[in-house]
Amino acid sequence: MEIDVSDTVCPQTVLIVKRCLEELESGDELTVVGDYPPAERSIRRSCYKHGYDISTASTDSETEFALRIRVNEGTEP
Repeated sequence: MEIDVSDTVCPQTVLIVKRCLEELESGDELTVVGDYPPAERSIRRSCYKHGYDISTASTDSETEFALRIRVNEGTEP
């Protein structure tokens, strides 16, 4: 699943990602694309706190970020 949170600021970005993660099962991945650097930091912090695996995904833009979030068994949004 992929979502675009561009033109969205905190805390909305984290809430959108959380809702999407609630729909996924263990082993599924969510790719998040956005353009607001504080949102990237907030999403990373929230994912680490709740036990998700998170990594940087590639993007063609210098002004956007892309994150890949993997749902682990036992993680809770």
